[in-house]
Amino acid sequence: MKHEYKDANKILPYGELLRGLANQGYLVKSDLKKFLRNRGIFFNSSDKEKLVPCISTLILSPVEFDELREYQNTKEDNFKKNTSRLKWNSDSTIFDAVKNLSFTGVIPNEGYNFYLVKEPNINLDQKNKNKIRIEYELERNDFNKSFYESTNRFKGEIEIEKISDDEIRITKSYTSSESNFVGDSLIRIAEKHFKDNNLVSKNEILRKILFSDFSNEDRIVFFYRLSSNTNSIYFTFKDIVNMEFRPDNNEKLPIEIDWMKNKSELKIRGKSIHNTFFIKEQKYHKNLQFWEMESSYSFKFESYEGNCNVVFSFKDYLNKNDRAEFEINISNFSLVNGSEFTSRDKLVIKNKLLRLFEDNKDIVYTNFLKYLADKNKAPSIDDY
Repeated sequence: MKHEYKDANKILPYGELLRGLANQGYLVKSDLKKFLRNRGIFFNSSDKEKLVPCISTLILSPVEFDELREYQNTKEDNFKKNTSRLKWNSDSTIFDAVKNLSFTGVIPNEGYNFYLVKEPNINLDQKNKNKIRIEYELERNDFNKSFYESTNRFKGEIEIEKISDDEIRITKSYTSSESNFVGDSLIRIAEKHFKDNNLVSKNEILRKILFSDFSNEDRIVFFYRLSSNTNSIYFTFKDIVNMEFRPDNNEKLPIEIDWMKNKSELKIRGKSIHNTFFIKEQKYHKNLQFWEMESSYSFKFESYEGNCNVVFSFKDYLNKNDRAEFEINISNFSLVNGSEFTSRDKLVIKNKLLRLFEDNKDIVYTNFLKYLADKNKAPSIDDY
């Protein structure tokens, strides 16, 4: 999240300085158009190329500058979520397990241009002592940038929940590479704390959903189960709108898709792309390494209604290959009567929806593990 300049109360930008502020990504077209409308200036176009020059010609009042600053302070990058699991070896609740958890050394003292704004905060649920959240916020300073770009703040959260007598689930939510780094650091600290206190066995390994956990065929089945086969009272699948993949160099390509040879990255965007022959027909799946699928949905949740896209992805596959971790996030997002909601309201709603998709993903993944176990089960004498 862009964080306001520490001396913002002492300046009132105009001209090129105001143009640079209005042109930032966190000020979207609807914000700028609404800002101008309040000034009595109306545009048929929503292009920032036309809105920004107009704003840069204005002399703002302090109240109007505060309005732009409020737009800035309510914009947040997309939250992304991934989960991991640990075998639990204790009768202790999570509530009791984290009482003496120390956050020393979350970020090394040297070599990093970001820092925690305050010590991570543990939220204990008095009604459910087997579920806690660790929230954190960090700040990054870029001193070589202009005043409106120099400071960024990012939030993150770690949720730890005991889901059975012998297993805990850890869900990481982050918005940037920096908050992802801090989230991983907090998970390592919590894991070490649990092992040092004999709550988790010393030789237990944190289990993540990794690219290498799937064969090429099983991976695309998993993607399909997450997207088009998802059932929920809150959202309805519409279409698969994006897929990213490449040919598996370890497999000889059939003649029909030999044109993919030596391609390091392929993307397909559009409508009904799941009907493309090499995606629709299973005989090609063993030859293709899919790492991302984006699907569109309509949703009705609480009093809200709208549309969104959800990205299911091993997003770091091209860099980490088999060690890439699975995550989900919401990309495009719109509400019916969206102009009636503030940016902060939309952020809250969006994060609620992401939590619903994450919960559904966990169910799908659990069932998929059972499917894989049954598929790979060696036949017994009773099967004949």
